[in-house]
Amino acid sequence: MIFFDYYFKSSSTPKYLEPVAVCMERRYQALMADESTLKRFIDEVKSELNSIPRAKGRYELKADKDHIYIITVHEFSEAVIRLHYKDVLSLEGFSENLCKSLNEVAEKGGAK
Repeated sequence: MIFFDYYFKSSSTPKYLEPVAVCMERRYQALMADESTLKRFIDEVKSELNSIPRAKGRYELKADKDHIYIITVHEFSEAVIRLHYKDVLSLEGFSENLCKSLNEVAEKGGAK
């Protein structure tokens, strides 16, 4: 499981990038089932960014092992929207049935 633990939107982010910012902000403090779900989310953000004509050639998405950035590609790169995530190491304080269900999902490779 993956947890999104940090979201940042620069004050210099143009209004036309708002749909991308909303898409990323919705995941802030959320759990995601697995890597394949994360990849689908990254594809969703990339599609949202590519659907904005004014962003083409000016902004691009960078995804690494622990973050997703929308960066400027002008003279010097600047991350205008950031979403950081990390693997969930453990879940505590849940009912036994919920823990069993989560373990089953994790063992099957996440929800499909």
